[in-house]
Amino acid sequence: NKARAMLDALMGPNRDVLDQDSNKAKEKFKDRSVCKGYLIGMCPLDPTLLGGKRGFAVCEKIHSEPMRDQLQKHGDVETLTRDYERLSLQDLEFAVRECEGHIAEEKSRIRTDVRRKKPPLPLAVNDKLSKMKRESSLMIQKAEEMDDDQIREKEALVTKANELLKEREEYLDTEMKKAIEALDPEEVCDVCGTSYVGKDGNAAHVKFRIHEAFKLIRDRIAELKPRVEEWEKKKQEAKDAENKKKRKEEWDKALEEGGEKRAKSEKNEKGEKGEKREKSEKGEKKARSRSKSEEKKASRSRRKSRGKSRRKDGSREPSKSRAKSRAKSRAKSR
Repeated sequence: NKARAMLDALMGPNRDVLDQDSNKAKEKFKDRSVCKGYLIGMCPLDPTLLGGKRGFAVCEKIHSEPMRDQLQKHGDVETLTRDYERLSLQDLEFAVRECEGHIAEEKSRIRTDVRRKKPPLPLAVNDKLSKMKRESSLMIQKAEEMDDDQIREKEALVTKANELLKEREEYLDTEMKKAIEALDPEEVCDVCGTSYVGKDGNAAHVKFRIHEAFKLIRDRIAELKPRVEEWEKKKQEAKDAENKKKRKEEWDKALEEGGEKRAKSEKNEKGEKGEKREKSEKGEKKARSRSKSEEKKASRSRRKSRGKSRRKDGSREPSKSRAKSRAKSRAKSR
């Protein structure tokens, strides 16, 4: 497995497969088995950083320098690097979240550590405490050995022994407070989560590899995060602009289709109105012509009826009869 991993790192995945396309052979770094964080500079789970330390597993993906070179020589290196930076940032932030959890656990341990609450006392203090306890015990023992007729002496010894024990407890509390105040407090590093005591402990722990690893990781996050956020913001703005453009096109299309429908509807309405108007005009013309013909018939009928009534009355004759009568009268006179 180690030999295979070394070959993968040197020659890339699918090294035994003959690539027919030379361009495809130059894009082996895109394979899912290649670590994208390592390609752009840092994988937090690399053995040189956190891999194998404090519960972090070693990254199982390929860490390959030739793959890095392929990425740098690729024509779309800028876009690919942006995508890989986003993925790498997720891995780096995961490592920091785990570290923050470890820091919280260490601080809780220090607060509840019994040994920190009862530190060891100086030798002279312990000797004095032991002596006071022995003296109290001897007084009690002596009081128990006295006869019953020595009640007052016995009670005095017991009282004195109890007072000595009380004095011992007060002396112990005082010396314990002094010892606690004299202790260098145990602290936790906010970078790597390592606990240390005093300045010397702090100076020693900053040289630990795990402290250096977390410092590099936090610095890398500070470098990548603004860049990734800016890129994501531009990406979202471009997406919003595209969606806005698409919605506008759909709206314009809907308006255009609606306009065509309205125009067609108006045309149909105009056509129907025109037909109705034309029919109405034709009907009016027919009605007027019928009215005129009826008026003519009525006029003729009225004239005929007047002529008949005049003939019956003898007042007038028809014009032809009058002309004949005048002609006869002229002929006779001649």
